[in-house]
Amino acid sequence: MLKKIENGLILNKGGIDVADFQELEVKILGVDIERIKERLKEINAQLKKECLQKIYTYDCYSSNMLYNLALNDYQMTKSKNSLLKISNIYSQIEPVVSDTEKIEIKKICGYETISEYILNNTEDVDIGVLKNEIILKIIKETEERFFKWIRLRKNGEKNELTVKYIYNTNSEYDIEQVKEVEINVSDFEVANKIVEEMGYYRKKLVEKKRTSYVYKNVKIEIDEWPLIEPYIEIEGETKEEIYNVVNEIGYTKEDCKVMNTDDVYLMQGIDLNSFEVLTFDEQKLI
Repeated sequence: MLKKIENGLILNKGGIDVADFQELEVKILGVDIERIKERLKEINAQLKKECLQKIYTYDCYSSNMLYNLALNDYQMTKSKNSLLKISNIYSQIEPVVSDTEKIEIKKICGYETISEYILNNTEDVDIGVLKNEIILKIIKETEERFFKWIRLRKNGEKNELTVKYIYNTNSEYDIEQVKEVEINVSDFEVANKIVEEMGYYRKKLVEKKRTSYVYKNVKIEIDEWPLIEPYIEIEGETKEEIYNVVNEIGYTKEDCKVMNTDDVYLMQGIDLNSFEVLTFDEQKLI
């Protein structure tokens, strides 16, 4: 029987801690940094770190492409490893599969998710189910609701390699759901070489200044990026926790935005993807 790894764990693999966690986050744009810092001091928020971050980002292959590759692999090998790939790929997009789509999937395989079907039928998986055109269509359509990329970040003296997943970015949601799988690495450039050897090539280099606080188990990050006004990113485990902190620092739910950094730049008429290098000292277009 194949096993499913749940979110929210610190997994130890070969003596290395790998963080796998999921949080919700919102942004507040165009903030007055000094006013925010003063307010955070007043409410006794804990200052954790101030540093300049150097960040490499890499695009990942789409879930639709990976699903079809794993499906082809299973057709040729009939291996349980291929089934595990298919199950893992589906598990990644599962949070953005709608209730209506789950009903359609259940009509086809008897379960609301492909992962459940595989986990309960490992010895007798019907390839026709996995290749069903309705299921393939559902997987393809989730591409607009699910985004995944790799980030290598030099965070002060610490180097972190992270796979980031962004869910619920459609306008029907009022908050963004983020999952990260993160590991510390000893050498920034060696880690970059390893990622590139795996077939993921660096998309761009960016810098940002980050000031990090913790208050009532909620993370508050003041981010300063080249060419745009600073913003706050607030992350927590529940919407209630997040919006309570938003109110305490002098803002309202209406001030919060659900968007990634690319979208923040686009609001200023700047296409972040047009830069190969975007640091405070250098801006180089592709």
